[in-house]
Amino acid sequence: MKINWIALLAIWAISFACRSGLAQEESQGTPKLTPKTRSELKDLLGVLKDRTARLPVPETVPGGTNPASSNVINGRARRYYLPEAWLQAERWGNEAESKVSYELKTQCFWVVSRGNNCHYCLGHQEHKLKLAGLSDDQIGALDRNWDSLDPRTRKGVELARKMTVLPFALSDRDVAALKSEYSDAEIVELVYSIARFNSMNRWTDSMGLPQDPQMRGESVEFDTPTSSQWDQGESLVVAGSDIVRPTAWTWQECQKQLQMSATRGPRVQLVSKESTAELLGLNSNEVHDWHRAMATLPAAGPEMVRAWTAMLSDPELAPEIKAAICWTTARNNRASSSLAMAKRFADQLKISEQQMQAWESNDAEKSTPGLAQAIAFAKKVTCDPTKITDADIARLREVFSDRQTAHVIYTAATANALDRFTETLALAVPN
Repeated sequence: MKINWIALLAIWAISFACRSGLAQEESQGTPKLTPKTRSELKDLLGVLKDRTARLPVPETVPGGTNPASSNVINGRARRYYLPEAWLQAERWGNEAESKVSYELKTQCFWVVSRGNNCHYCLGHQEHKLKLAGLSDDQIGALDRNWDSLDPRTRKGVELARKMTVLPFALSDRDVAALKSEYSDAEIVELVYSIARFNSMNRWTDSMGLPQDPQMRGESVEFDTPTSSQWDQGESLVVAGSDIVRPTAWTWQECQKQLQMSATRGPRVQLVSKESTAELLGLNSNEVHDWHRAMATLPAAGPEMVRAWTAMLSDPELAPEIKAAICWTTARNNRASSSLAMAKRFADQLKISEQQMQAWESNDAEKSTPGLAQAIAFAKKVTCDPTKITDADIARLREVFSDRQTAHVIYTAATANALDRFTETLALAVPN
């Protein structure tokens, strides 16, 4: 049998570059590689098995509400560092009577993870899609050619891409275009799932979790043959001149957005105030559009509301730090509704506007220890999640305990999900 030495050397070169890139990231604090080809992508996913998490994760952690994920490192990391109350919202929109299929959501998760260059989650979605029956070519097409996708799937992955790399550019037209394939309730579920996928990427990638060698008893491998067509051309997800992030809103612009968010109309039909109040156990006067959208998901919605409330009230981090994180992600994502929710939280804490304006400056002389570092991290994980390095987490660990560092990461990640959910649906928040 003839050996194609040129092809073999090319494979070795790619593998060496990928492994060198990972080593460089760990030793010099530079961002990990963004793969260009499918071969390079699969090699990077395999290399991730060798890395060391940025925060220590024990081999075994008792408890857990999701037995299927109890042995994967992400499940262990969440249970080890995060309060149980925060983990209620782990349904990911997988309602018992969901009409948005698991396969479609997983394809969207793959696209989101590609957009955020989250190798850990990409590996998981590759594995899940193969178990669902997709071929390597079908997975490769998610990166380079959506022509073969049915209209419902194509609209789903297009939304996943835009919510990931262009969340600030979503419009009435984008949501209206979904209505030929999705009901309003399905749109809410899809938007919720995609928002949560963006959150999970920011959590697992910032934690620097190594790839799991097994999932649900199955070996996780990335060694299937790759067709040459998927090693050519640009990615539909991460390439394109349209990916340009605008600057964060100024304080003056924020004031205008706070006024606008109070009167905007939602892009989908929401559950009534009365039904929402009954489902969530709230008084009618406490219900606004965010609650009504969450009530569309009768299982996941209440859990998410309770988890978000628990996150804001947990004493591990100073309340001002959490308020500043939420304000920072909303400003940078240009998310009016989340901005208004962050302002309401700050008002409840009696944080003055002068203090809030100080969050936007580069002044490191903050009144709360760790505040400047948390704000800097929240901004980077919002605007440049693909560029988070060991050094970013090391800076947090200089001023926070490991548990507090995990809370900063998870809070910023979840705030990014809230930004995408509320802004895509154009939810109103009263002043």
